[in-house]
Amino acid sequence: MAIAVTAETLGTLHRMHRQLEDLREQLAKGPRLIAVRSKQLESAEARHLAVQNEAKKAKLTVDSKQLQLRTAEAKLKDLDSKRNSCKTNREYQLLDGQIAADTMAMKVLEDEILEALERVDTIKQSLPPLDGEIAALKQQLQQTRQQVGAESAALETEVLRVGKNLEQAEQEIPEESREGYRRITKSKGADAMAALDGHSCGGCCQQVTDNMVAELTMGLVMPCRSCGRLLYLAR
Repeated sequence: MAIAVTAETLGTLHRMHRQLEDLREQLAKGPRLIAVRSKQLESAEARHLAVQNEAKKAKLTVDSKQLQLRTAEAKLKDLDSKRNSCKTNREYQLLDGQIAADTMAMKVLEDEILEALERVDTIKQSLPPLDGEIAALKQQLQQTRQQVGAESAALETEVLRVGKNLEQAEQEIPEESREGYRRITKSKGADAMAALDGHSCGGCCQQVTDNMVAELTMGLVMPCRSCGRLLYLAR
């Protein structure tokens, strides 16, 4: 069944719908880009915090081992004092063996402390690059927000202009056909219409009948029997 609107009018409406859809897509890109930049910054800040926590944990390990070392040194000093004041050879040998074992354990602990300190230094060395990355991402985010803000204002103005022009152009649709037109454009937007492409629907690419082609050639508008788009013959 033909729709009471000329192919020329529908072609104009189709172009306006596509223009409006493109403008709205450009508007939507801005917030999406800001969201991407924000996620990148959040990720870098999370990695920075993780490194800081790792450094703190490594420093706690150093502090704990240094406390163990001080305790061991005090114990060794006490054992040495006892050894110097022991009265029997047996007691002296026992204390001497204990001191030797504790001295060896202290050397192992000292090595562990050096390794732990090196680990702290290594972890901290990764912080400055992260600081630089975070600073750069913050600047990018700020610049993106400013750019999007400036572009959005112009795009919103253009959306209003095209929207008003579309409303005016829609007045050419006869009253009896407006409800059907509005229903399909509300559902599909710019995809509600398609120009005939040879003998096929320009939207779904399905072939149309010869009778439909003939009617479209006469300037009528027909709905595609496959996808429901309003077909017209582009001039």
